Amino acid sequence: MPGYQPGKPFKELDHRLAKVKGGTTEKLSSSPTGTHSWLEDFEIINHTDSIEVLPKVNFGVVYIVLSKDMVNIDVVIEWIYSKKITNEKGETFRTIKSTTMRPTNIPSASSYSLDEPYESIRGDWQMNMYIDNKLVCSRTFVLY
Repeated sequence: MPGYQPGKPFKELDHRLAKVKGGTTEKLSSSPTGTHSWLEDFEIINHTDSIEVLPKVNFGVVYIVLSKDMVNIDVVIEWIYSKKITNEKGETFRTIKSTTMRPTNIPSASSYSLDEPYESIRGDWQMNMYIDNKLVCSRTFVLY
């Protein structure tokens, strides 16, 4: 991609519990809920790696990818659950991945929201972020 320089800094700016404002939702068959949501607003409200399992709780990472030029790049987000999640259709998931296009040089956020009761799985949840198939960020959230 013009302007983006592989190996350039990926910086995690913040992570933890967040307050969000809903945006749009689209289908994502590889997720337990079958959807992926784009948020209108994301604000870190509590600086802790421990997340209480509550309906609609949202947690994630705020980050920036620095580049010489401002360009859009693909960021792959992977969530690894502490154990398998089984949705209402009986489908099981241990991980999910989605790709999002993000601008460089502007802070972005990626997060997970516990929207369904079957997502309320306690334990260590891992969030991995990849650019150009390279792991650039890994964060563990402890859900209790």
